[in-house]
Amino acid sequence: MVPLVMAGMLVAPGAAQAAACGGGSDFDGDGRRDLAAGAPSATAGGQARAGQVGILYGDGRQEWLVPADARRGDGFGAALAVGDLDGDRCADLAVGAPGAESVRVYLGGAGGLRQGPALRLPERGSDRFGTALVAADLDGDRDLELAAGAPGREGGGAVAVFGLRAGGLKGRKVFAASIGRKGERKAQTDSFGSVLAAGDFDGNGREELAVGLPGDGRRGEGSVTVLDVARAKGWNISQAGRLRGSPERGDGFGSALAAADFDADGRDDLAIGVPGEALTDRNRGFGEGAVHVLYGPSFKEEGPMWNRLTKGLSGNARRNDLFGAALAAGDLNGDRIPDLAIGVPGSGAVQILRGRERKGLTAAETQLVRSGLGAAAHYGHALGVAGGGLVVGAPGADGFAGGVYRSRTRLPIEGRGLTGFAFG
Repeated sequence: MVPLVMAGMLVAPGAAQAAACGGGSDFDGDGRRDLAAGAPSATAGGQARAGQVGILYGDGRQEWLVPADARRGDGFGAALAVGDLDGDRCADLAVGAPGAESVRVYLGGAGGLRQGPALRLPERGSDRFGTALVAADLDGDRDLELAAGAPGREGGGAVAVFGLRAGGLKGRKVFAASIGRKGERKAQTDSFGSVLAAGDFDGNGREELAVGLPGDGRRGEGSVTVLDVARAKGWNISQAGRLRGSPERGDGFGSALAAADFDADGRDDLAIGVPGEALTDRNRGFGEGAVHVLYGPSFKEEGPMWNRLTKGLSGNARRNDLFGAALAAGDLNGDRIPDLAIGVPGSGAVQILRGRERKGLTAAETQLVRSGLGAAAHYGHALGVAGGGLVVGAPGADGFAGGVYRSRTRLPIEGRGLTGFAFG
């Protein structure tokens, strides 16, 4: 299919158009969920690795978003976020292009997505702005803000939040890697802002921002900062605290994050991926991987440090499994309590843990989804939950053209270059 090039001026949607939108991930107002899949290594406009984003609409239509000014190495589609960002009740799509130091917003409405504003930071350099994105109500004003990570920014990274105390995406506030880390060592390799998630961890009606720093520490042990954006306060979490496990070289604690209310107590909980966690030989860092789940509001780890050696889980821990390299939360069995999907791309699999009221995540009725694609496909590198179903990215499939799967069934989204690297 010919790529859809988004360019030109926009006209604000009319009332009839806005009324047609159903929210969620419905980009075109037909009441059906749509799916966006990033292909950041796709060639666009003759430019290698400029990137594209494939849109699979609920009626089966496909379109490809390609910036008119695509440049070599932009990586457009490396991160995606979905939400009503302009207040018209239509789902919009934010697309990160860290090689271009930009985030492009596409506005939903009757007929599909169309080009909106482009967001950038001042004094651009090698910030990798747009590496991670999340849309959430971070100030309690009942509309969504957009947070964008810039893990390469001087000082160990940064996160920019657009739309605080304002309609749409007006205004910008930048949080440095030092927030919540008083007295701790900071380094350019901390990668603050390379991973983002949002959840209402204290149940006050305002979401907080979880920010991954997978390179934090002298040996890349990693950490996570939970940021109360409205109060401009943060606190740091790592395995050096009261969590199970211990910080080791190359753990990458915080390489993946997911937030949801796994125990149905009205407060969100935080899952943290540690794909480099060594289980069989702590001195070699073979990356079997693990996941911590911290329950709000205390962030207490009430269950095990989940890994493939945990009682009740299927399979065996293998070197370079990278269990926890990707996480996604959502109701996968229809009981209205979120479950947790855990990517194991080194084995081409996804582990599912079930949420339970008052109990939280449990290995009871757990499921291991095996792809049969082999490790090179990186099945489980990216995950999503859409319409009660599991969406899995395999960006290494077909010689790194990439592929997108609904559980084990391949979806008709063309592999154009790491397709399935990110979802929205």
